[in-house]
Parts: sequence; structure tokens; C-alpha cells
Amino acid sequence: MDKEEALASLRYKSSEPPSAAGSTRGSGGRWRKRVLIAGLLVFLALIVFGLQWAIRAHHPLRPHVQILRVPAHRTPGAVLLSAAGYVVARRETTISSRNIGMIRAVYVQEGMPVKRHQVLARLESHTAKVQVVLDRRQLTADRAQAASAEAQLELDHKNLIRIRDIFEQGLESHSALDNAEAAVAIDRDTLRQDRANAAAAQANLRIARLVLRHTVIRAPFSGVVTAKYAHRGEMISPAAVGGFTQTGICRVVDMKSLEMDVDVNESFINRVRAGQPAEVGLSAYPNWKIPAHVISIVPTANKDKGTVKVRVAFNRLNPKILPEMSGEVYFLAPGTRTTGGNASTVIPLGAVTSLLVHPSVFLVVNGHASRTRIRILGHPAPGELAVTGLYPGARLVIRSPNPLHNGQRIRVRHARRIHHGHSP
Repeated sequence: MDKEEALASLRYKSSEPPSAAGSTRGSGGRWRKRVLIAGLLVFLALIVFGLQWAIRAHHPLRPHVQILRVPAHRTPGAVLLSAAGYVVARRETTISSRNIGMIRAVYVQEGMPVKRHQVLARLESHTAKVQVVLDRRQLTADRAQAASAEAQLELDHKNLIRIRDIFEQGLESHSALDNAEAAVAIDRDTLRQDRANAAAAQANLRIARLVLRHTVIRAPFSGVVTAKYAHRGEMISPAAVGGFTQTGICRVVDMKSLEMDVDVNESFINRVRAGQPAEVGLSAYPNWKIPAHVISIVPTANKDKGTVKVRVAFNRLNPKILPEMSGEVYFLAPGTRTTGGNASTVIPLGAVTSLLVHPSVFLVVNGHASRTRIRILGHPAPGELAVTGLYPGARLVIRSPNPLHNGQRIRVRHARRIHHGHSP
């Protein structure tokens, strides 16, 4: 081997290891890159899956349900006239105190039902209690004074009898007899005065006890508290006597005295009669027609508005009816039968849930399932139920692919009408 071949062999050996090392590094870098890409793909897949799960959890799929529509109970031709008005209570009051005092406690809140004679609040009663004790002791003293005057009168009367007997025997002077008679007269006047003082003390004691009793404020009738005006530590009086004095504890409304007050145009008042059937539609419940009747027509007109006030009573009160609600009164033709939401409706048996305990159905309200309680009246036919509690125009769910829950979003597949039975 000459010198050139030896140099060539050395160059080959020196260049071979770097080549092999570079090849190893290149294959390792490609493997790490593939692993990183695979990890990123898995991570993105998990993110997409999590987003889909969250969307489904917050926005569940809306099932397609089959519904039936409840028809109206009357025909439009039965309405003679309509007028707007408000729900009012004929029996309501602002409960106050008869005396000026500081409030010690208030036991009621807004929306709380109260019974007649129920304690609503208490005033500070220390002064009233002390006054009762003072008047009781004064009465005792006046009665003792009257008893003493009575004993003195009895003594002087006996002395008068004795002096009169002695005077008749000529053994006593005329002046002694006069003094004895004057003493008896004075004793009688003193006794009369002491008895009057005792009677006055007894009256004062009665007043003090009455004032003490008035520190306990009670409900004059049963109703619901609609407003609370006073709190503990405030001063209260029957009339305003200062900027920091309350004139009322709370306001109580008798929910059994609710009715509608409507203003009818005087040009159409001849269409309204006392006892005439009517229906009330409240703005808060547009699909609920409440049976009612005319109580009376107030015998005066409003010259500014050209209207006559008409009082309309509900045939049956409902807790949903609240004072000051606005609504429309539909005056019906005489003899028209008003059933409102109490007419019986024949529905499929499968639409009712919980037949034994709290029977209810699902209605479609604004695209959501709304659970509604009903009352089962009977079984007119196999697979059917006669129920009450469905308002006219309600959309009743009769079939759903999955069990529904209250408030769930749903889709309506199709609708058809159902029929009513007789009013129970």
C-alpha cells in the first residue's frame, strides 16, 4: 500500500462515525415529532369531546312530543260587551294603634296570612302597667275612705238617736240635737263623695287597663298582610304628629272579598244587568277565563270619563287572583253557561303522570314542558280520563319519546283538538 492509499483509508474511517451518528439523530428526531403530533391530536380530540358534552349538558336535545289542544268553552257570539278593570278588595284596612307609643315588636311580614284577633305587634307597655298599678291602689284607698265614712255615719246616726231620746225627756239642749243632726248630714255627704271618688278611681282603672290592652295590636279580621309600614323602635300614633312617627303597622286585605271594578262606557251600560253572567280574563293569565257574575251597577256616572262603575264578583276565588291585577271583563248574554277552567276535559290515560298521588300532566308553555296539577273525575271510556284544571287553548302533551321534567325544552310534532265533558 502506497502513501496515497493509506491516506484515503484514513479519511474514510474518520468520516464514517459522524455519518452514522447523524443518521441516528435524524431518526430519533422524527420519532419525537410523530409522538408530539399524536399527543396534540389526542388533546384536541379530548377538547372537542368535552365541549360537545358540556353543550349537551346545558342544552339537551329537545324531544319531539305529540300534543292535543284544549278548545275554548264558549263561542264569541255569547259576549255582549267587554270592559277593562282591576281586582279590588272590598275589605281591607291599614292597622294602626289607638295610642301614641314606641313599637316593641312586629310579628308579621308581607304575604303572611293572619287570623282574626291574631297579635300583629306590641307597643312599649311599662308606663301603662305602672298606671294600672297606681289606679288600682287609688281605688283601694278611695274604697277604704268610703268605708270609713260609712262607719262614721253609722256612729253619728246612733248618737243622734240617743240625743233625740234625751232631748224628748227634757234632759238635753236643743243645740246638742242640732249638732248631732248636722254631723249625720255631713257624714252622709262625705260618704257620698267618697263613694263617687271610688267610682271615679274604678273608671280610671278601667281606662288604664284598656290603654294597656291597646299596646297589643291585633288583626280585626282574617286576611293577608300586603304591606308592612313600621318596625321595632319606631314611634306610632293614630295621626301623624312628626316626621318620624308612623301612622300604621301594616295593611291587611281580606282575600275573600276580592272582586273586579270595571268602568263601562255609559253608551253601553244598558247591556249590563245585575246577576248577568260574565268571564274575567286577567292580564297575568291570558289563557285563563274565570267565571264571574255582575254584583251591581253603581248608580252614578263619571262625567269626566263618561263611564259607569260596575262591580263583578268571581264565582270561585283562586289564590292566583291578587289585588290590583288588571284584566278584562266579558259580559255574556243571559243564560250563557260559564265554566272557565272548571269544565271537565276528556284526555288520554297516557297523558297523566302520578295517577295515585298528585295527578298531573305536562303542558307546552313557550316551548317548555310545564307540569300542571289536575283533578280526575272519572273514566268515561277505556283509556280515557275526565279531568278538570285545563284552561282553554292549553297544549297537552300526550306522547313523548323520553320522560319529561318540568321546564324541559321540547318540540311539538303535531296538534289536534280534544273535547270537553260536562262541568262537574
